[in-house]
Amino acid sequence: MTQSTILAWHDYFVTIAAVSATLAGLLFVGLTISLSHVLQGYGYLSRAFIALFMQFEMLLLGIFGIVPGQPGWVLGAEFIVTGASILIGISIFAYHFPESALSAVLGSKGPRTVRAILGYGGTLLPVLAGIGLIWGEPLSLYLLIPSEIAALYLSIGNAWVFAVEIPRRAEEAKQR
Repeated sequence: MTQSTILAWHDYFVTIAAVSATLAGLLFVGLTISLSHVLQGYGYLSRAFIALFMQFEMLLLGIFGIVPGQPGWVLGAEFIVTGASILIGISIFAYHFPESALSAVLGSKGPRTVRAILGYGGTLLPVLAGIGLIWGEPLSLYLLIPSEIAALYLSIGNAWVFAVEIPRRAEEAKQR
């Protein structure tokens, strides 16, 4: 893989790094607003951790992608280690702090399954992209796009839940 191939993706990497850092900040604001509810359990803690670490993953991928002059195989190795590490981390966290059907916001099986698929896809696709880069296949970089979409979906959705839905439902419960 040539440097020009990686350079062609420079703007994409800069963009995902900037967007990921911004969304991580938004998630922290949402978590701060709903911290007491998140800490009560019902799977919100796991959702917060996964959304934050998916943005951390995207931030790392963006930073690695803009490192000047590194060979494609090094970038591939960085993608593999990053995706695998985040997957392991969120899997361990989810095991110890599982989501619950008792969650007041999107706690049913369907939304939990969607979030799990997005979490696995969002972490495994960069691993596959990294393998492709090591094999010299530049088109494998396109696997980062659905990975970023998965991370965005999880982060924006959970930011909404933490900043709007949990406080709204708590207020409704008080009024009853």
